[in-house]
Amino acid sequence: MTTKRITFGETIPGLQIDGKDAPYPVLNERDARAAAGLMLVAGTIAFVPAFLLGNRAILSLVVVIFFVEFAVRVFLSPRLAPFYALGRFVVSRQRPDYSGAAQKRFAWSLGLGLTAVMMVVLFILGMTGPVPLTICGVCLLLLWLETSFGICIGCLMYQGLIGAGIVRRPEIMPACPGGACDLERR
Repeated sequence: MTTKRITFGETIPGLQIDGKDAPYPVLNERDARAAAGLMLVAGTIAFVPAFLLGNRAILSLVVVIFFVEFAVRVFLSPRLAPFYALGRFVVSRQRPDYSGAAQKRFAWSLGLGLTAVMMVVLFILGMTGPVPLTICGVCLLLLWLETSFGICIGCLMYQGLIGAGIVRRPEIMPACPGGACDLERR
């Protein structure tokens, strides 16, 4: 019996994306998009009472859950993260749509950073009002763009940092969803 080790993404022998070999770790974009949709619903349910009533109890809980979600995705494996696992289950009967794992990890690291800032703002500084609501609104906007349009802002930022020479350019550029951050064609 073999056990699958914890990895970030999966290298699929012979995989081609957009007619190009993809020898790098990939993730199923449908899984990621479904997970983003589930997180958008949870985040909206938390945001509305905080925004309309000033009640941040649900928001505080969801921020912690999102922090754990992103930490598990970034440091262990997306497959072990609750929202990602549920999203993966929901779309399990659909054909996979693979994209590179590296830029997703970068994007989720930004999500981890935003939720870490949100935890400091809420739990250490005890802030209420526009600052936490703005951070939460930005998170919801990013989730909405990913879910509704397949636009991964973190993926585009990753591509931009590579283009600027801040992040090392990989030997083979991993494919972004829909070719959105394909440096080879720009």
